[in-house]
Amino acid sequence: MAFYTIKEAIRSGHRLKLWLAEGEYLVEPHLLGRNRSGKTLLRAFQLHGPDRPSKATPWKVFDLDSIQHAVEAGERFDNPRPGYKPNDSTMNGGIIERL
Repeated sequence: MAFYTIKEAIRSGHRLKLWLAEGEYLVEPHLLGRNRSGKTLLRAFQLHGPDRPSKATPWKVFDLDSIQHAVEAGERFDNPRPGYKPNDSTMNGGIIERL
């Protein structure tokens, strides 16, 4: 299940490969939480993917329901990326795990 893989990757500081309908992503997971309606979300720094945001805003929120598969990429990262918000307002339903 993607949930436990993502949670452990945040805890251990490992990059993830995520597979969604639109393609494959390589991300650094930073925050796992829920929005007000209870949907589980991942905020991650996107390194590669089909719709990589601009360099100014490489952060992306993924709905866990849309993640088909998640595996650790075998690479670690040490520090939060610029723009990391440990108290992300998107996660107004509660934080599950954070970097």
